[in-house]
Amino acid sequence: MSGNNRGTAVLKTGYAFNRAFPLLSKKQVETNFELRSFKKSDETALAAVINETWGLKSSPKNAELALRFGYAYLYYNLAFSSFRVVAEFNGCAAGIVCAGRRSEKFPSITYLAKAFSYALPLFFCRELRSQINAWKKFFNVTKEHEAIMPKEYKGRLYLLLTNPSCRGIGMGKKLLSSAEEYFLLNGMSRFFLHTDTECNFRFYDSMDYKKVKGSVVGTSSNPWEIYLYANN
Repeated sequence: MSGNNRGTAVLKTGYAFNRAFPLLSKKQVETNFELRSFKKSDETALAAVINETWGLKSSPKNAELALRFGYAYLYYNLAFSSFRVVAEFNGCAAGIVCAGRRSEKFPSITYLAKAFSYALPLFFCRELRSQINAWKKFFNVTKEHEAIMPKEYKGRLYLLLTNPSCRGIGMGKKLLSSAEEYFLLNGMSRFFLHTDTECNFRFYDSMDYKKVKGSVVGTSSNPWEIYLYANN
């Protein structure tokens, strides 16, 4: 990662986010964010962003249980990554990037165990079962996509996430650049990633990434597509 890990920009809008992110000023203010290593205290803010990004809805009764989905997805990606960097804004985790080899031989057992411990209760909640099924579809499709990628694509971007309140200030680009540098320094000049229509997938188009494949897994009334992108 480069030595200069700070980004400066103008933030125009903001809102309170699941009580896990501070209220941002509606006025134009100069803001700074800093890249650093992941800490356990980041988990709640990042899990909330994951749930918001994937549009996970739940009743107040199951709100705390629903947050477990974000925790489980976060720790699953952390487990298979050797590069884990967080973007901190106003003292709170506002984004994260996870990257590693396409098939990590030794995932973090600690993180993997945490992912399963958070996910297990969700299988017994009828309200959240549809989200679990969507999660299964996502992993099945990404596994099929990975199988068609040539062997020279040694790297995989597992997760790139930013709080919606912080979009437009260069945070996503800075996180992606740090991962790109990691890949180059570790002999993985070619890498790939997955995203979907629930996310800001056009970000990768703007960064000149190549869309290799798309798969429709939703219904005609609720279309959902999963995309495979490569850096070159």
